[in-house]
Amino acid sequence: MVFKVCLNCGGTLQEFRELTAGEREHVRRYKPKHTRLAAYYRCARAGCLRFQRLGDMRDGDSFPEPDESS
Repeated sequence: MVFKVCLNCGGTLQEFRELTAGEREHVRRYKPKHTRLAAYYRCARAGCLRFQRLGDMRDGDSFPEPDESS
């Protein structure tokens, strides 16, 4: 795990973890095919949905809110 600034957490330093296989598939749908998915990490703070590239905190987004109907 690494520590990076998380824009979703108010710009505070947070612990980030590697993406799971399912998370990688989500990121793949929104990034160009040449994107190196291993460079993306997810904020490990409970409730945060942010993923971002290690070298650029502005290159990222949020995963969708979990579906609460199930």
